Amino acid sequence: MSPPRPRRSSHPVHLILGEDAYLREVLREQIISARVPAEARAMAVARFSLEETPLAEVLAQAATPALFSPAQVFILHGAEALDDEQLARLEDYLESPPEHAVLVFEADKLDRRTRAARLLLERCQVHAADSPDDSGAIQAAEEIARQHGLTLPREVAEELVFVLGTNQGRLRSELEKLGAYVGGRGEVTSADVAAVVSPARQFSVFEMADLLAERRRADALVRLRRLVETGESPVGIVGLLAWLYRQLFQARALPRGTPAWKAAQALHAPRTRVEELLRHAHKFEPDELRQGMAALLDADVALKSSPPDALAVLETLVVRLTPPRPAEAGAKG
Repeated sequence: MSPPRPRRSSHPVHLILGEDAYLREVLREQIISARVPAEARAMAVARFSLEETPLAEVLAQAATPALFSPAQVFILHGAEALDDEQLARLEDYLESPPEHAVLVFEADKLDRRTRAARLLLERCQVHAADSPDDSGAIQAAEEIARQHGLTLPREVAEELVFVLGTNQGRLRSELEKLGAYVGGRGEVTSADVAAVVSPARQFSVFEMADLLAERRRADALVRLRRLVETGESPVGIVGLLAWLYRQLFQARALPRGTPAWKAAQALHAPRTRVEELLRHAHKFEPDELRQGMAALLDADVALKSSPPDALAVLETLVVRLTPPRPAEAGAKG
């Protein structure tokens, strides 16, 4: 799957919106390359965090023509941090933006109820940088592999997405490692994936499914703490669990007795994993999976709001994912 291209690179203000780091990088690169010659990048491309640098300071620089380049590009992280005063300055700037300046705002998500979101969505050229679904991620993995001169059989691409999820930045990073690992051989196998992909990611997601389905809260907490200790990001852990719950929910909806080949097509999962996925799905009731997905969404939002204690967010999540079943609650009462 080829990355999307900006619709009009001459627009003075862009918004790259989404959590997929790979797509954000691709879109950012396309905007820059359309306006700034390669030899002028060092002087004509600047990056700022709007949480640290006032927007007024950026706009003042944008009003000054670039040296040795027809345009200058300002990459602005943290668009959601804009306050009312900064938004007023931005509105004034947009009344007559200089032709030699391009502003590129970036944000994982925007609360569309806020003034900042409304202004940016209305006045910017918006580029979506959201991770694709499983099918799209498999195609993306195959395309990234081709770009690196690798042969990635379909079943191995499915295995890679199954282990890593759909974020293309993560897929690209692991495929680069796999390319270095296989060397001149060129073809990536399932054994290569098992050998190279981060051990924190390689742990069986079904082990976690068992812990949650069996309400083994203490064991689940130990597992999550170990993942954090090995360097896995809390956001990544929640993303992996959200993917697991979506897969379980979809598997739970399939009729019992669905052939493995048919389930593999419906779930976009490797045949080698489907039977295990179906077996685990029926350990949960549909309502449990729905409530779990709601809890995971809340945790994702909380973690992306820069909480002081990310581990506490994960611990609260585990508590929500392991409530006592009705019979257990009644027995305690």
